[in-house]
Amino acid sequence: MGIKKLTLALLAASSLGLASEVVLAAEFELTYSTTYTPTHPYGRADEEWIERIHEQTDGRVQITAFWGGSLITSREGIDELNAGVADMAYIAPIYATSGYDLNRMTPQFFYGYDDAQDVLQVYLDLWNEYPQFAEELGGAQVLGYNVGTPMHLMLREKPFTQVSDLQGLRIRSAADYIGALSAAGAEGVTMPMTDTYPSLQRGVLDGVIAPYEALRSLSFAEVINYYSELPHSRGAYPSRAINAQAWESLPEDIQQVFLDNIDWLTQATYDYAQEAEDAGRAYGEEQGVQFNAVAPEVVAEYSSAFEPAARETAAKLDSAGLPGTEILEKIRAALEQ
Repeated sequence: MGIKKLTLALLAASSLGLASEVVLAAEFELTYSTTYTPTHPYGRADEEWIERIHEQTDGRVQITAFWGGSLITSREGIDELNAGVADMAYIAPIYATSGYDLNRMTPQFFYGYDDAQDVLQVYLDLWNEYPQFAEELGGAQVLGYNVGTPMHLMLREKPFTQVSDLQGLRIRSAADYIGALSAAGAEGVTMPMTDTYPSLQRGVLDGVIAPYEALRSLSFAEVINYYSELPHSRGAYPSRAINAQAWESLPEDIQQVFLDNIDWLTQATYDYAQEAEDAGRAYGEEQGVQFNAVAPEVVAEYSSAFEPAARETAAKLDSAGLPGTEILEKIRAALEQ
């Protein structure tokens, strides 16, 4: 083939390639921001979800992910999403510094629940019954939900078997659990999880309330000896959403694909989180951590200390015109069924 013919052939091939790219270009390009990495359980679920949306829309939707909080933060995620910083985002209204009262405050009503799937089902029933949950999100369309796996009690010196065992101990805790610890005679200490390991190692802390996966991910199995399964529920919340403008720009058939994947994303997120929990427990067993179940009557006694704060929170919601006490009663009734 001569130089001229070869050049024309290459130009033709290039033109065909460009034309092909035009045909294959996504019709809708969306951005997605999350504070997590692709290797985190939530990020793993996100990657599969992004691919599912692309495939199930026959390539019409292309989602570009921004990982590690590069666009949106966890505490203000819903505000930033609604402001258009990203089209879609991982949101956590339960961690917001203010606002989103029903979403932010009702997770503490799930005290005593020891099964995350039970928490999720009760929460979703409430979400469908009370439109105020969705109204607080400022028009954002929810695309998935999260439920935190329960945290338990890790101790250095001896296992927890009865409430009196907490007397005099210093326990690293989330703020929501400090009241119950105080009622049992313990001191609840709030500090970053990154500072907890050395504090346990030096004996500054006697224990920490954390999930199984922290035995491995934060190496707590190296500095505690006992893991007592005293449940501290973390509640459920809407975790992925798309802002109103981006949602309204999508045709109904594309919207339906996202809606059809809500249950999948919710379950995949839970499954990957549970996988990390299982790995954490296995690591703890390898390190010689001793695990023990806590008697139901002891769990009930400990959990009763959460009620006054929950009642107070419910009353605050009531005074704001929200169904706080009504929701609290339904959550408590569901646990007794």
